[in-house]
Amino acid sequence: MKKDVSFFEVYGKVNYTINDNWQFGVNEYYSPNFLNTGAWGNYSSITGKYTAPSTIFGSSGVGMYVSGEFGRQWLGTSDSFYGVPAFPNGIKYADYNTWNIGIGFTYKVFTLDLRYSDTNMSKGDCNAFTSDFTAGGTTSVTPINPLGAGSNWCGATGIVKLSADLTAMTNLK
Repeated sequence: MKKDVSFFEVYGKVNYTINDNWQFGVNEYYSPNFLNTGAWGNYSSITGKYTAPSTIFGSSGVGMYVSGEFGRQWLGTSDSFYGVPAFPNGIKYADYNTWNIGIGFTYKVFTLDLRYSDTNMSKGDCNAFTSDFTAGGTTSVTPINPLGAGSNWCGATGIVKLSADLTAMTNLK
């Protein structure tokens, strides 16, 4: 992988709130040089969120939500830096889907988010895309990953995030 993976990206987001409980959105991201690979990148997704009524846990002050996203990443062809013998001028990165679903709990300025995330990117294409130094094996052969090393970096994962919104502290009494 190149030392500098800086890149320029433009994006737009639209959210529609139906009521106090339901919100839906669409996202669009585009880069003419995704991760400085020379390949263009386009990501589109839809999102949804259900926020439970504030009384779901009585008067405890604990809130809850369930949210998810489904997206598709389209990618172009890299520059020759990432070329392989079969594609010396660059490789056409594989397009893939990604999704996540989670449940979150809020209390004052704190949020605990428990999330499952996955993708349909193959282990071989993941290795070609990420240059995973821990990739292994020889059975994940794809056109852009001829040696067959497979990466687990793009597979299913569980995510636990605890965050604090310190700007909300000014609204606490």
